[in-house]
Amino acid sequence: MSSIRNQCQAIQQALDGKIDGAKAYIASDFVHAWEILLNKPGTCKIAILFEDEKARVNFAGGDITGRVNRYIDVMISRGRGLDAIRSGNLSEGVGGGRPLFDLAEEMRDVLRLIRFDPVTDEPPNYIGLGRWGKDEGFNIDAFKCSIWIGTQLRLPVYENGSNVSPIV
Repeated sequence: MSSIRNQCQAIQQALDGKIDGAKAYIASDFVHAWEILLNKPGTCKIAILFEDEKARVNFAGGDITGRVNRYIDVMISRGRGLDAIRSGNLSEGVGGGRPLFDLAEEMRDVLRLIRFDPVTDEPPNYIGLGRWGKDEGFNIDAFKCSIWIGTQLRLPVYENGSNVSPIV
């Protein structure tokens, strides 16, 4: 049974150092993700951000079965370079590194292929790939890949050791 921590760590392990040598970090929030990606311009970095968990309520009883969808965003960036041609980082690469467009697509493919607990977790569902940071006012070239993972929550156990609520 995969916890949020387990799923984020599995994503980190799948990506860490594998895409243009990019180090992968788990971010605590939006600002932390931005700090990770902006640090050391020119070096490629990945930030993993747990966004949300929502009960599946699209079918009768879905909210009481313990099935949830976990939403996770994964961003990749080199920070903000000083190239005369601003799009050079995206389409040509910089400092011998590959173009950021290519790195973002490679990251997307890794995320789509990752597998978690085969008993309780579905393969990731790809939501989309897009730019990240510009609309929020951050002057960096970055891309965000969004996925959700269908997961079965563990059955809660009460203090008496039962999974049935005691009648009071």
